[in-house]
Amino acid sequence: MKFVFASLVLGSALLLADPADKPAPGSLDAAVESYEHLAIVLVEVRKTEDMVVKSIIAHHHQAAQEHLKAARGGKDVLKHLEAAATEVTNVANEGDKRVLAIRQRLAKAGSTHLTDSETKEDYLWINSKEKKAVLAAAKSIAQLGEKATPDQIAAAAKSLDALYQKAVMPE
Repeated sequence: MKFVFASLVLGSALLLADPADKPAPGSLDAAVESYEHLAIVLVEVRKTEDMVVKSIIAHHHQAAQEHLKAARGGKDVLKHLEAAATEVTNVANEGDKRVLAIRQRLAKAGSTHLTDSETKEDYLWINSKEKKAVLAAAKSIAQLGEKATPDQIAAAAKSLDALYQKAVMPE
């Protein structure tokens, strides 16, 4: 999909350029111009990927909050707490198993993002320190159990929201 998008953008940029402004094919100027167009496309693709992953994280955060709200309602508390903990884990991992598989393919192709200095893990939004905190939140949500009070669940939701806001703020 990205390659299709990149090809479309590059093709569009080349088509929109005035032919009289184009350097002679095979010249160094032509190569440099093509390289500039490629840089523009790659930067835009990276920005698009950042926003896609941020929206995936936001989806998992919202799903976790919805499960916590349902658990506060008192029906199927344990089921909703477990589902919330799963969604919080997905926040920490910047996506579920399907997203992780895509990220592994991208990494094998040489696409890297930010590398955590501690763990050497690749990430876009959530570094290892934040990931540890979010995973701890997932564990504490799961451990609340079916006797959790609405106040305990609300506190967990508030804590999760603070972690989420900190993680997705631009660095």
